[in-house]
Amino acid sequence: MPFILQVAGVFVGPFLTLPMNTNRRQFLRSSSTLLALPWLEELSAAANPAPSRSHEPMLVFNCDFNWARYTKSKEHPEGLQRPATPEDWAQVDAREYFKYHVEFGNNVTYCQAWCSYGFALYPSKLGPTGKGKAATLFPDLYRLSREAGLPVWSYISSSSDFYAAQEHPEWLIPGTIPKSYGHGGFMGPETPYVDVVCRRIEEFLRQWPVDWLLLDWFTYGPLVPNGGPVQPTEFVKKPFHRIIGRPMPEKAEDITMAENLLYKRTVLAEQFRKLHAAVKGASPKTKVIFNVPYHRPAEELWVDHPMLKESDGLFAESSDDVVGWLLDVRRPDQRVMTTVIGRGKGLSRPDTWKKWHDRGCDFFGYAHGTPPGFLPVPEFDEDLTATRKAFQQMNPKL
Repeated sequence: MPFILQVAGVFVGPFLTLPMNTNRRQFLRSSSTLLALPWLEELSAAANPAPSRSHEPMLVFNCDFNWARYTKSKEHPEGLQRPATPEDWAQVDAREYFKYHVEFGNNVTYCQAWCSYGFALYPSKLGPTGKGKAATLFPDLYRLSREAGLPVWSYISSSSDFYAAQEHPEWLIPGTIPKSYGHGGFMGPETPYVDVVCRRIEEFLRQWPVDWLLLDWFTYGPLVPNGGPVQPTEFVKKPFHRIIGRPMPEKAEDITMAENLLYKRTVLAEQFRKLHAAVKGASPKTKVIFNVPYHRPAEELWVDHPMLKESDGLFAESSDDVVGWLLDVRRPDQRVMTTVIGRGKGLSRPDTWKKWHDRGCDFFGYAHGTPPGFLPVPEFDEDLTATRKAFQQMNPKL
């Protein structure tokens, strides 16, 4: 019979070839560790059944304030997309934004608390804030939503912050700056940046206890499968020794695949618990959901991870097979949300909504506007039309 091997408090998996008295060092050195990984693809067969259509789906489309997008023009012949800055949304009127999204078919209001570039859309003492109307954009939308009886969602990035990266380059995972889409690099989950995010969560939720909080880019390093190799750096030394049981090597190539997996799973579990505790401590009724850059179902980094098991909802911004896997492994009380507009190359498609609606999914989507306006650029028109029609079919209040 297979048994569950747990190292440093983190699930690793059933290994048929290891004796019951295998210790951590033997596990990490064993080639059977790597050979055992394909079993992860098969876990969904024994998972929970998909939810029935017993609840009204949450319909959460948003004109995304994280990015500024410019359509093709003489100035930008190929178009342009960049992270939004505090000045970009200074002229956005909260009532116009609210009205657009209600008429689109949303049954939830969604707006960032902190944009991924590292500035708040509310008056914060913990970092830069938006300019002009954007300085109070979230509080204004929150008031309008509560007056209308609409649930409210908000958003904080868990690993990107351009301004913090300039102030604390020592918190950055080496080599991630060119892979962060202009955000200045990815912060290490072992660094004090996690505490910065927790304080922001607490400051925000104590004033505006939203119904759901989406924590984005929950990853270790670049948005590639399993986050890429662990990079030896100063903030990795102590946790690496504690988790792996040996000093951190000088070169990344001297860290084995098994050590990489165990280390990243553990530090991400620790980060998750801090973020989750911050949310529930500040606003116990707020539900938390994480956006993970899944690349395939049953990715080894995430199978049976605490984030997957303990979040209030599971979120896929990727493809059909990932959504199906999340439905298979969800707890009975967990909601599953799929993205139907936003990602290109077929990774999010409005025409899939009926299938996921029948399986009990909630629906997310986004599009980008050109500052100072929030309305989506024409490249989104076809998908916007399809998504609007789908939302209006699913929203019984329209």
